Amino acid sequence: MILTRIATKTSNIKAIALSAICLSTVCLTSVASSLYFVPAAFAQYGLGLPKSSGVSGATRSPTNPTIILLVPNDGAKTLSARPTFFLWINPPEIKPEQSTSTSSTRSIIRKDTPIVFTFLLRDGNETSSKPIFTAEVKADKFGLYKFTLPENAPALVKKKEQRWQIRYNNGESNTFAVIRLESDDNVTKAIAAAKNDLDKARIYAKNFYWYNAIEAYDSWLSKDPNDDAAILERNELLKIGLAKHVVFVTEKKDQKGLPIEEFNQAAYDQFLNELDKSTATPIELKPKKLN
Repeated sequence: MILTRIATKTSNIKAIALSAICLSTVCLTSVASSLYFVPAAFAQYGLGLPKSSGVSGATRSPTNPTIILLVPNDGAKTLSARPTFFLWINPPEIKPEQSTSTSSTRSIIRKDTPIVFTFLLRDGNETSSKPIFTAEVKADKFGLYKFTLPENAPALVKKKEQRWQIRYNNGESNTFAVIRLESDDNVTKAIAAAKNDLDKARIYAKNFYWYNAIEAYDSWLSKDPNDDAAILERNELLKIGLAKHVVFVTEKKDQKGLPIEEFNQAAYDQFLNELDKSTATPIELKPKKLN
């Protein structure tokens, strides 16, 4: 009888832990459903868009830092009409043989040099889609950043794929990602009942709200950066959502001259490792006049 009770108690503890931390086997979308699980490989954080319509790779530049948008290759959804966007800024990709003797290049690679670029939100997901909001963004160092669509910007339109874009004034690093606003009453109710940002992050992650999940995990870790369970969960989320991210894919040609893609696993692993140590620095969007 005692052994039976111990076994039952152990099973209950494992079930609670599994239900709380289920990013390695992502839960199905219904908040109200029982605890059914699907393998992480089937997690759908993206929108299922074709490759050309999802996320563009950051332009490699000898002068400008490389900007990586933290979004799955085929975009992602949000529950927020004014979402928070995340990006990572890497130093310029200066090759060893390139000279750094000029003052302009030297000033760019200093860590304390302001990095200025433009944020655009478009009314659709086409290159020709009209920009409906533009803003100047300024970062002071390399690393992880976040910014929220402000009240003076148009809110996202429900069930519409919209493109947000980052570019330098000289046209380099003209990279973009896709976002779609989708409402879900069950998720909204669950979020309202959540006790803290970690609970919210888990609810968003289980229901594939990528933008919200990343924001909630970051908010929690900014208050408790040593929460190993939360760090592990966010890491699993990033591994799933950013798997084979286009930024780390290089197009080459094989011996027959046919195009092939080569994924830089080492650079990707290093990127995830750096993210594990990071919480995002908030930056302000300063609206610019539309041309």
